[in-house]
Amino acid sequence: MLFNNKLKIICFLIVLIIIALMTYLLQKQDTKNQNTNNIESVSDLYGVNVHFTGNPIDIKLIQDSGFKIVRAEINWAKVEKKRGVYDFKNTGYDDLTNGLVKHGIRPYYILDYGNYLYEENNMSVRTEAGRNAFNKFVEESVKRYKNQGVIWEIWNEPNKKFWNPHPSYNDYSLLVKKVSKTIKENDPSGIVVAPALAGLNTDTMSWLEETFKRGVLNDIDAISVHPYRKEAPETVSSDYQSLRTLISRYSKKKIPIISGEWGYPTGNGWPELKFNQNQQSIYAVRMFLVNSLNHIPISIWYDWKNDGIDPNNGEHNFGLREANASTPKLSSIAIKTLTKSLSGYHFDKRIDIGNKSDYVLIFKNKEGKAKVVCWTTNLPHEIELSNNIYTDITSMYGEHIVTLNKDNIKVIISSSPIYISIN
Repeated sequence: MLFNNKLKIICFLIVLIIIALMTYLLQKQDTKNQNTNNIESVSDLYGVNVHFTGNPIDIKLIQDSGFKIVRAEINWAKVEKKRGVYDFKNTGYDDLTNGLVKHGIRPYYILDYGNYLYEENNMSVRTEAGRNAFNKFVEESVKRYKNQGVIWEIWNEPNKKFWNPHPSYNDYSLLVKKVSKTIKENDPSGIVVAPALAGLNTDTMSWLEETFKRGVLNDIDAISVHPYRKEAPETVSSDYQSLRTLISRYSKKKIPIISGEWGYPTGNGWPELKFNQNQQSIYAVRMFLVNSLNHIPISIWYDWKNDGIDPNNGEHNFGLREANASTPKLSSIAIKTLTKSLSGYHFDKRIDIGNKSDYVLIFKNKEGKAKVVCWTTNLPHEIELSNNIYTDITSMYGEHIVTLNKDNIKVIISSSPIYISIN
C-alpha cells in the first residue's frame, strides 16, 4: 500500500513537471510569434539589404533613412579559413553588428554558403561532415551576437544557383533541422527564418512544398521569400495568399511570411522596364505599403546602394543610393518620406472606394491618430474621401501639396502615393 502511494505521488509530480514544461514552451513560442507579428510601427517593419561589413558612414545614413533592420550575410568561408578558427573581427562582422546595434538597427543575418574546407562545392552542404561543420560555424556566430534580437536566416535562395547541384530538397531540409535547433538553444531572442526562397511563383512554390514535406515548417519561426517581379508590386497579393494556403496544408501553426529581399533596378538593369529614378521610387514605396497591406511583418528592400556603375548591369542598379553612398537617388528621398510619415503608425485597414485599382490605406498610432496613404494602379483621377477632417497632403517626396479643412474632400490620386493627415 505504501509503495502504491509513493508511486501515485511520483506520477503526480511527473505530470506537474510535464505541464510546467509545456507551458514554458508555449510561452516561448508566443514570444517568438510576437517578435514577428506584433510590430506596431512601420519604422520597425522596413529594412534594407547591404553588401558591406565593418562600420562605414552607410550605417548612419541607413538610420537617417528610417530603416530599423539591415539584412547582410555572414559568409562561412570568410569566417572560417582554417579549420576550427573563426574570425569575426577581421572580417568586419563585429564592427557591423556593433554599428547596427548602436544606431538602433536590428541585424538580419544570412548564415550562408559552403566551405571548401569541408565540401567539394562551395555552393552547397551535402554531407554529414559538412552539416556538422556548418552547424559549428552557426553556433559560433549565434553565441557571439546573441541577445540582440537577430533574425537568423538559413542560406540564401537555395532553390537557385546558390545551392548546387539541384534539386536540394533533402540536403537543405537536413541542414535546416540541424541548424535551427542550434540557433534556438543559443539565442532565445533570435528568430529562425528559412528558406529565403528566390521568386514567388508556381515553380518556386513546388520547390518549397518539397521542403514542407520534409518537415521544415517544424523547425522555423518564419518563412522568407524574395517576390521579385517585373510587374507592379500589387500583383504580389495573390501570391502571398497562395503561399499561406500551402503553409496551412502542412502546419497548424501561424507561420509568418517575411519579404526578405525585393527590389526594382534603374537604368537598363532590366531592359524590359528601363526604369528611371522616379519609377523606381514609385515601386519602392508601393512595395513596402503593399507588404503592410498583406500583413507581412518584415520587408527588406534590395539594395541599399548600387553595386557598381554599369547602367546595363542589373546588380549595379538596385540601390536606393549611387555606388558612392553619399549620393542619394530619388528612391532614397521617397523612402525617407515614407518612414518619416508613418513612423509610430501601424497598418489598420484598406478603405474600399469602389475601384480595385485604387488603394486607400489607413495607418494609426497608439494615440488613435490616423494617416491615409493613397495611390492608384490606373490613370490619375479624382476620388472623394469623407467622414473625417483632413489637413495636410504630402507628396511621395515629402513636398507639401495642399492644406485642407473640410468634412468631404476630393483629391487627385496617381501612381505616386500621397500622405494625408487626419485631425
